[in-house]
Amino acid sequence: MSRQKRYIKRAILLAISAVSIYLIIPGVVATFSSWPDLKQLNEGSLLLMGAATLLSLACFWVLLGLCLRSTSWVLMGTSQLASGAIARVVPGGAATATAVQYRLLHDAGISKSTAGTGLTVVTLLNFAVLFAMPVFSLPAIFFGPPIDSALVNGAIAAAISFIAASVLAGVFLGFDRPLAAIGNTTDRIARRFGRFDPDAPPRSQRLIGSRDMIRSYLADRWYWVVLASFGKWGFDYLALVLAVRGTGHEETSTVLLLAFVTASLLGRIPLTPGGLGFVEAGLTGMLVLAGVGAGDAATATLAYRLVSYWLPIPLGALAYGLYRVGGRRRGIERLPLAEYDTGEPVADLPQALGP
Repeated sequence: MSRQKRYIKRAILLAISAVSIYLIIPGVVATFSSWPDLKQLNEGSLLLMGAATLLSLACFWVLLGLCLRSTSWVLMGTSQLASGAIARVVPGGAATATAVQYRLLHDAGISKSTAGTGLTVVTLLNFAVLFAMPVFSLPAIFFGPPIDSALVNGAIAAAISFIAASVLAGVFLGFDRPLAAIGNTTDRIARRFGRFDPDAPPRSQRLIGSRDMIRSYLADRWYWVVLASFGKWGFDYLALVLAVRGTGHEETSTVLLLAFVTASLLGRIPLTPGGLGFVEAGLTGMLVLAGVGAGDAATATLAYRLVSYWLPIPLGALAYGLYRVGGRRRGIERLPLAEYDTGEPVADLPQALGP
């Protein structure tokens, strides 16, 4: 892709993001207007929420290490924090963040096929577990008091998405033909853009080989994969529960789980960085539907976003600095983050790994 086309593409994305931010800015302002109310949180609530967020990130690093066959936890942590910070500050940054992590992992010695396949597996597992979480709310939906239809519809959408993600994961893990099609398509695109290496094995062969390696590796560690996947979202959900309880509101039923899943899906909207504005407005509204008072909902949303959205940004900058220091010690020359967005097609990478 030419430099001019990249600039046009970025300008269009910025324009869309600007319009989106303009439309949702009232919700952001309303949420941040609850800033003085943060002092009303129970003592230690923010500290416990921060600890829950860090445990969620640590579980994600374990999941990355399992899927990438790596025990370099420093690399898993620094690459994920750096790419996660990108996703939170760049409009539609999920794809760019994935490309950044892909390059960081490859520069550190992980093969391209392993990095691409491993990140894809992580993405599928990540979303499958998120979509599966509303299952725990089914008793409340069918046997508890009446629940707002918006939350029920969110649970139904999550259940459908869980089935779709599970089927997709099964297809990629169990059949060669889909991976071969992706690899062949990527090779054709690479030829068109002059990035094809005729001396390298076909990408389809490399993808299938990496998939087989990852599948055999995970077969003996499936219990750790399950624990890490649920731990990632479980500790994140715990941070929200602590935020709600910190306001003095005792509503911690499984209905809150539906609000959490809905808000997490809103965070995947690529129109603003990290779903900024959409999550604030959506989560506040969902907490109200879950039975939390309007004032407490706004305060809990602000507290939750402070630890889940804003805290990882400076941590990501620090992590990338540590990554660069480690790279210089290994004698590896690395590009600055701005150079990772090359505009090259990377069809074998997931487009929304998520923070």
